[in-house]
Amino acid sequence: MENSLAGSRRRQLQRIWADAGVVPEHASWSLLTGGRTNLTWRVDLPDRPPLVCKLFLPNTATPLFANDGTREALALRALSGAEIAPDLVAFQDSTIGETIIYQHIEGRVWSGDVTEVARMMARLHAHTPPDGLPELTVTPAALCADGYGMAPSGLTAPPPVPDEPPNARRVFLHGDIVPGNILDTPHGLRLIDWQCPALGDPSADIAIFLSPAMQLLYGHRPLNRDEIAQFLSAYLHESNDAQTIARYRALSPLYHWRMAAYCLWKAGRGDQDYARAADLELAASEQA
Repeated sequence: MENSLAGSRRRQLQRIWADAGVVPEHASWSLLTGGRTNLTWRVDLPDRPPLVCKLFLPNTATPLFANDGTREALALRALSGAEIAPDLVAFQDSTIGETIIYQHIEGRVWSGDVTEVARMMARLHAHTPPDGLPELTVTPAALCADGYGMAPSGLTAPPPVPDEPPNARRVFLHGDIVPGNILDTPHGLRLIDWQCPALGDPSADIAIFLSPAMQLLYGHRPLNRDEIAQFLSAYLHESNDAQTIARYRALSPLYHWRMAAYCLWKAGRGDQDYARAADLELAASEQA
């Protein structure tokens, strides 16, 4: 059910997109739930397939996850026809914020086949990225700096990692491959919520997906050792990229430590779901 803010924004968006000639006035709008950051509606029309309208809310980016409508539009446009993401319809920086329209995808939230996620991720990483995406730097020093920048006093010291992990490729990254952003459709898996794509190290996407915190917080359970091994094997088979797998394994203790710092940062701002998730990440860092 819409609250007063969502209802007000919907009415404004109905006028904005009707004036733009994209969504007719007689379309039916239904608020979608499940997202943690923005307002999103399903838009049903009598004579064509449904759409999705997303309004990007200001000041909702975090130290690890951007919230940029321009970047989402760039990513969706670049992936048109690739069977990885929804098809873009329109984007504009409106009077109430960035807003995007894309084709609705029928499906259910991903529920556990790690092999298919690995294959889809490898296909994304092989796709030519669009111009205009920011560079994501992932080095031991950068991961430590990120963690210390977010963490409260008292966080354990970062784990040791090799001084020179295997070199990183530069690929098209989603930036937020968590269970809630993966749809299982009759035509295969699709990725949604592209508000933080980047150009950079493929191990960064792997680390987000394999994060026990991100699995737990988005409705799944942390993956076990067998599932992690199965995922990495499937990614290697699809990408033929042993270097990325070796790099992820070398950096995984630091990735988990940084995610623990992020969870503590979120918990310190009132989101107590993240407190338990921090403990899971610290345990994973010690075991990696």
